[in-house]
Amino acid sequence: MYKNILITTAADNNSNILQKIEVARKLADKDSTIQIISVMERIPPYIAPSLPSDYRETTAQRIKDGIRQKIGGEHYEIHVVEGNAAHQVVKFAKRNGVDCIIISSNRPGFPDHFMGSTALNVVRQAACTVTVVR
Repeated sequence: MYKNILITTAADNNSNILQKIEVARKLADKDSTIQIISVMERIPPYIAPSLPSDYRETTAQRIKDGIRQKIGGEHYEIHVVEGNAAHQVVKFAKRNGVDCIIISSNRPGFPDHFMGSTALNVVRQAACTVTVVR
């Protein structure tokens, strides 16, 4: 069905990534590519000087290691980018020809009605299919 699938996962909570991988497999063709993306929040400029010079790289590696540990023997390309989560996911999908994004959504709470959730923003902005997993 889809050739290039992107699975999103939060850097601090990839608890349902196996569920999203299962959904991706069901939506994938035999020769599909399945990739995983996690977005780190941008470090404010006033904090950056006080962090170790390799902070971004070590944090990205720690996130990748956590995802690999969670998915076990599965081999998927894992990308860690920095910035606004919804914007970065949509940007990555567009640049890489992704035709389906798989994202999680929690039950919306009061703050979501004012700020909007990452999933909602991805659904609104993405040019491709977005599958929301709960």
